[in-house]
Amino acid sequence: MPYSLFLFDYDGTLCDTRQAILYGFERTFAHYQVPQPVPEVVYSMIGRGLVLGDMLRELRPELSAEQVQEWVVTYRHIYAREAEPLVTPFPGAHDLFAQLTAQGVTIGVVSNKGAAVLEASLAKLDLLPFVALVIGDGTMPEKQLAKKPDPMVFHQVVQPRFPEVPTERILMVGDTPADLQFALNSRIDSCWVTFGFGDDEQCRALHPTHTVSHLLEIPALRRLAAHG
Repeated sequence: MPYSLFLFDYDGTLCDTRQAILYGFERTFAHYQVPQPVPEVVYSMIGRGLVLGDMLRELRPELSAEQVQEWVVTYRHIYAREAEPLVTPFPGAHDLFAQLTAQGVTIGVVSNKGAAVLEASLAKLDLLPFVALVIGDGTMPEKQLAKKPDPMVFHQVVQPRFPEVPTERILMVGDTPADLQFALNSRIDSCWVTFGFGDDEQCRALHPTHTVSHLLEIPALRRLAAHG
């Protein structure tokens, strides 16, 4: 039975946001007049799939919980205003969504990124019209959704939205251990994109169902559902 619902990560899967993220950190640290983070350290955190708050806590362990939240707001403001132009889609992103839509596939984007920036970026890149569901941090203001790899989003948002789709027909596509562990925790198949930000050894250790090196390899996976 072929996949009928594809869930995509955003950073490092659909778009190269590495430079934008680094710029956001550098400008945020400059705003608070503290030494800027080492790029390699930031890139390592991106590869581990850490969420923004955890990255800030690791970089500045002296910050209180309230201060971390303030820094998150500052970072996201800077990112949306100044860093977003540095984002570039990976080759084939638009064609991928067009092909999947033509095949009758439903597309969702599940990210730990701020919901407002996520939707704005997808719209700017002409990807949003193909997407049936966008989930980011802040998508449901009335409920704090746990971040990937916690499966809360899958069980409380994805499955209720698409109750007719059995789990064996759902594929999670991502680039970091957080994405692949999210799929395992949700008991759905996974596809690891090797061109993203994830550490190769950590990602391979999670035994993704499929592995691709280019976005346009993904449409062919529709017929390869592991349980079908």
